[in-house]
Amino acid sequence: MTQRLETAQIGPAIREAVAARLADFGFTANADLLERLGKFAMLLALWGSKLNLTASPNDPDATAFHIVDSLMPLILAAHPENIPLAGIFDQGVRVLDLGSGAGFPALILAAATHAHFTMLEARRKRASFLAVAASEMRLDNARVDSNYRADSDLEPSYDVVTARAFAEPVVAIRTASAALKPGGRLLLYLGASQQAEVVAAFASVPGFDPPETIAYELKRQNCAIAHLLVVARRVL
Repeated sequence: MTQRLETAQIGPAIREAVAARLADFGFTANADLLERLGKFAMLLALWGSKLNLTASPNDPDATAFHIVDSLMPLILAAHPENIPLAGIFDQGVRVLDLGSGAGFPALILAAATHAHFTMLEARRKRASFLAVAASEMRLDNARVDSNYRADSDLEPSYDVVTARAFAEPVVAIRTASAALKPGGRLLLYLGASQQAEVVAAFASVPGFDPPETIAYELKRQNCAIAHLLVVARRVL
């Protein structure tokens, strides 16, 4: 059953829900991160219904799901077998997030790490939300770029490109190819059903090492949902 809360209740509910879900993965969120995530959730509730940012901006279960999903690269990087994720959001790393929308994953990862995030979002109202949220969350490592540009206008200056619910995988891969430095990594958040699609997409876009896939499951309303993180390194 979907639970909808008043805006003032959202922050505490999210802090509690996210802390519990992260603990299930053996990941501990400090008080500062939880405070920022609670602030984010309140802003999402305020802006969400007006801008259609998410389907259920006042539902703490849905928001907690998206937050924890955004954090999965950090959770999974703690396991030594997930070498492709090692150091992906270390301090000094420059990240371009494609179609940042409601802030998943860029605002959430920026709150949890010291990497520097550029959130590419051409829709002006959503870009305004992202800028306000970054300010209210006290994120000095996140900025919004609302200027639309073709892939050919992007410069290969980023260490990491992330994409979650951005576009078809082939579009994200082509954009990342233009934006990544040699040796930089593309990180795609995908549903488990997109495995074959993403393999075909990488086969059609030159310039990447073979992608590596990490599978995981998240609970939402007591259902286990299978997701994938796909990591591929840009070659010369």
